[in-house]
Amino acid sequence: MGLSTATTATEAIQFCIFDLRRGQQEGQELDKILFFFPADLPFSTQLSVIGLSEGLITFTRIFSPEAACEVIEAERHSHVFYEAEPDIWMVMVVEKNESEAIWRIDALRKVLKEVHSLFLMFHGPIRALLEKEPAGALIRSHLYPFIMDYLSDFLIGKKLLLPSFRDCLKERGTVQMLTVSREAAIEVQVCP
Repeated sequence: MGLSTATTATEAIQFCIFDLRRGQQEGQELDKILFFFPADLPFSTQLSVIGLSEGLITFTRIFSPEAACEVIEAERHSHVFYEAEPDIWMVMVVEKNESEAIWRIDALRKVLKEVHSLFLMFHGPIRALLEKEPAGALIRSHLYPFIMDYLSDFLIGKKLLLPSFRDCLKERGTVQMLTVSREAAIEVQVCP
């Protein structure tokens, strides 16, 4: 897997899964967090990321109640959202790489979808596990090792390296960039 132009976790990659239905009472906010990477971030930082995400989701629903928020572009970060199940959100916050920011969003959403579909295949719906054990210990005990195993493809030491668009996100269902000359492109368009 080519990782030459990858982004590292020290450059502000956060990946979280949270439940909007949980942690609504004062002092129970941590209950909302089902998974957070990197796990060693202080809880205040984790809650800040999830609180911002929740605020963005709620705000965008005002303008588009039928379509869930997918992406928010900030000055330095891209916030990629995926509502995996009703009120269960997966969010990835990635520092922008200006040359590839637009191309990476769809690929990152596909990574979130792939994580969820694989988890669903092996463990069933997140909501079902939460209903089975409402305190959340069961779902957390399944999510953490499962997602960390999935992310191990991207871990180099303690750094998470997300592949660049050109390097290998084609494996995640995107189109590989191909540089062709102007003449070749025109010839391809003209051929029947």
